[in-house]
Order: sequence, then structure tokens, then C-alpha cells
Amino acid sequence: MHPQVEELCLPTLLLLLFHRTAAQQPPHIIFIIADDLGWNDVGFHGSNQIPTPNIDALAYNGIIMNSHYVQSYSTPTRAALLTGKFPMRLGMQGPSLVAAERKALPDQKLLPAYLKDVGYDTYLIGKWHLGYSRWNETPTSRGFDHHLGFYNSYTSYYDYLSTWTYNDHDYTGFDLRKDGIPAFEEGGKYATDLFTEHSINVISNHDTAKPLFLMLSHLGVHTANKGKPLEAPQETINKFRHVVDSSRRTYAAMVSKLDDSLGEIMEALEKKGMLTNTIVAFISDNGAATVGDNPNYGSNFPLRGMKDTLFEGGIRSVAFIWSPLLVQTARVSTDLVHVTDWLPTLFTAAGGDIGALDPEMDGIDLWSTLVYDLPSARNDILLNIDEKTRNAGLRFYNWKLIVGTSQNGTYNDYYGNIVTEDVEEQQYNTSAIYESSAGKITRKINYTPLTEGEYENLRKQSTVKCSAAKKNPCDPASGAVCLYDIPSDPCEENDLAKFFPSVVRRMKRALVDYRKGLVPQIEGELNIEGADPKLFKHTWNPWVDCIDATCQIA
Repeated sequence: MHPQVEELCLPTLLLLLFHRTAAQQPPHIIFIIADDLGWNDVGFHGSNQIPTPNIDALAYNGIIMNSHYVQSYSTPTRAALLTGKFPMRLGMQGPSLVAAERKALPDQKLLPAYLKDVGYDTYLIGKWHLGYSRWNETPTSRGFDHHLGFYNSYTSYYDYLSTWTYNDHDYTGFDLRKDGIPAFEEGGKYATDLFTEHSINVISNHDTAKPLFLMLSHLGVHTANKGKPLEAPQETINKFRHVVDSSRRTYAAMVSKLDDSLGEIMEALEKKGMLTNTIVAFISDNGAATVGDNPNYGSNFPLRGMKDTLFEGGIRSVAFIWSPLLVQTARVSTDLVHVTDWLPTLFTAAGGDIGALDPEMDGIDLWSTLVYDLPSARNDILLNIDEKTRNAGLRFYNWKLIVGTSQNGTYNDYYGNIVTEDVEEQQYNTSAIYESSAGKITRKINYTPLTEGEYENLRKQSTVKCSAAKKNPCDPASGAVCLYDIPSDPCEENDLAKFFPSVVRRMKRALVDYRKGLVPQIEGELNIEGADPKLFKHTWNPWVDCIDATCQIA
């Protein structure tokens, strides 16, 4: 027996026996994805600016995953999550899909299909962003029983219109569907509220004799259309008068609505009597887009870079998992985790046979590691290989190597403080966390409820500080290869390449080995003439093999 298990006290061992019994009934799985959420925009990472009491309460009572990595764009992250494979094995390692692009996630068995094999009802609520040129590329043809949401990378928060500009011409279409049918009747409802409301309805009406897989893929806090890129209810915006910048203030309100959503979902799970056998996971698909053409004013402080980079600010995401099935909780894990790991991990938690999964999968089953705090099987992560930009990255134990850059190095700097400067100092309110919906619910379930003092201790552990003893800058845009010791230099300030040439050589060889499995990026044909929303009653609609507006889902 592992020494960590031997040290468990009697009540915990009894609880462990309960967990094994409960596991005979596959757990319900609620998987929540925030879009472009900044590392520094949740309270449990040390920020006082945007209160996130429900998110913090669930994170503190679960496992904060402080070394959770995703891809630097939305589409590749979602591809990796649902296939368990590195995007470069799928030809999906490049930028995210755009409207009217004839390109989609290749035909693979996806996470919801695997869960259906072991008896799950599967729902996707919110963003898809994995292709829709044909109907068989849309969610209900890829393993989800039901879908309410949108196909493109963004839509408007109230009217669900998505505008894209091609050849100096704007193309606008409605992008909100319910099982493939345009959901015009939902217009006017704030997107985060709508998706939360629908999630609650799914939970409330679910037959608990069957396990539920609900993926809630929020629009928030991604930007919407130019002209009104950031939207939130005015009464929520008014709560953030201490934030001087109006754009940052609206962003804060958008984050707050995500927090409200989590609290309401926890209440629905409790009311339905599902919580004792439920897993709740929460991640961001990539870092915040602080600056650039479509900034959302999120903060990745103190991390370097942002969305669309392989620096920590782009790919080290907010993440935690909560469940009564976890034995060792209320901890901050620094174990390496990649978004590909969720598929085998959740499949094992669901009682599936790991041997039934695709043997080419890159994800690693971490369920036992999470449940019992045992040593992790993951010691490296291929961050990406983009053969077009020649940008690649690798984590290997404590090391991180970056070769090349994206966008000619435009976003390789530090941006977190830019949006947090003109803010009145706020106090961190642990009482609000304690009294939040999630805080109250977890206290009912936990064998030993956490105190407010324990919240503070966990917060200190999960707050990243720039701790490099020396600073030796490295700019991969200049052609330099950058090597960092991430545990001691999380802000990537001290390049160690010239001091550890053998490590650089070894990691370069590893990238070359990974490169052998690369599938060239899928070349997506842009066909706005065929996909023009005007052809489909002013909606964004599958267009291949469709000749007129009567082309609806079969």
C-alpha cells in the first residue's frame, strides 16, 4: 500500500469504502468550460478585484489544479479535450476555426460517445467551435444526445447574432440552435443566464437512474461582435464601480455571471439529490486575450504572454475538480495535467474499461492520482508543434522549452497589470465564500468542513509569484531557444538554455520524436458565398450539400 494511503485516518478509510460502493453507480459529470478566462481573474489565484465566491468555494473544497495546461486557442483545446489526443495528431494544431470555413474535427470517437457506451445521457450546452460545414460535423452527430448553443467561436450575448468580415463586407447571421433548429425564441436572454437556465432544466428533468454527462461550454468571457464586444447586465456591471476602466468593469461583471452560474448549478444538483455522486470540473480553454484586435481585458498576471502564445499566460489555465468521490481534497496540486487527460480520467471515473479507448490516445488516466493524491503518471506535456509557424513547446518534469513564436512575438510580453492598474483596493472576503451557494452546499457534504482560515491558506498556496532569483530574458522571436525551470520561475523570466545544454538537446530530441506523428494542418477552404447566412434565413447553417434555406437538420 502506498504510504499516503496508509496514513489515512479511520473515518477517511470508512469514507473510502463508501466511495467504492458509490462508484458502482457511475457518477454524474458536470464539465464547465469558461472561454478566455484570465489566470488572475478568480479569487483563489490571489486576485481581490473580481469576487468569485462560488468558484473559490468549490475549488477550495476540491482540488486546485495549478499546473493544468491547455492549447493556446479554442478549437485546438476542444479538439484535445474531446479526443484525448494532441491537436497535431489531428491536423488541428493551428488557429481556431472561423465562420464559413470548410473544416472540422476529423472523424474520431469523442468523449460523449465513449460515455454513451457506459450508459450516459450526454448534453452540450453552449459553444461547439469544431466545425459545421456539414450536419454530420455538428454536436448531435458527434456523440451528444442534445445541444443548445452556437457553432462559431462567438455570438452576441443577447441577440445571438454573429458578424464576420470578409473582403471588407460584413456577414451577419443568427447563431443559436437547439438540436440543430434555430432557437429564435431565446433571443433577448443573456447568454450566461440562458445556458445556466437550460443546464438547470436538464438536471431537474434528468432520470437519476442513468448517469448524466453535461458539458457547459460558456460564451463568457469571450468577446462578441465589434461595436459591443463585452456585454453584461447593467445591474451586475454596477457592482464593480471600484474598477475604473469601463471595459475591464464589464469584463468583471461577465466573470461574476459565470460565478453566479456555478452557484445556481450546484443548487440544482443538490435539489435533485445528485451531489453525493457527481463530479464537477471547471477549466478555461486558454488564457485571457488582454490586448490585440479583440481584447477581452482579462488578466493573466503574473504570467507571461496571453492567448495565442505558448507562454504560461496562454496555456496554463484556471482549473479545479470537485467531487465527494475524491478522498484527498482541499489541496493545491502541482502535478502536470493536460487537457487530453480528461477523457481517460473521466472514462475511468465512469467505470469504463480503459482498454476500450483508442490506443493512440495521448491523454493519461489520472483518476487514482486525483482521488488518493498518489504520484502522477504524467511527467511531460507536448504543448504544441505548429509546422507552419515553426512554434513548438514541451514541458518535461520541471523544465519547459519553447522554440519559435506565434504572431512574430507580438504577444510574448507581460500584460496582466495593464488592465488592473486603475482599481480601488478591495479586501478578499472569505465570509462571502463561506456563505455562497457553493460554500453552504459543500459544508453540508464535507465530513470536515473547511474554515475561512483554511481558505486563506489554500489561496496562498495557489497564488503564483514571480520568484526567479536571477533574470535572463529570452525572446524566441529572435530565434533563441528558451528553457525555463517552471516551479522556480513560473513567470518565465530566467532563461537557462546556455546553462543546461544537455537538457535543451534532450527536449529538442523529444520534439523531433513527437514531430514524427504530426498530421499536416487541415487546410480549410473559406466559402462565404456558399455559407452566406442570407441563403439560410439569416442563420449560420451547414452549407455543404445544401442548396437553399430548406436545408435543415435531418
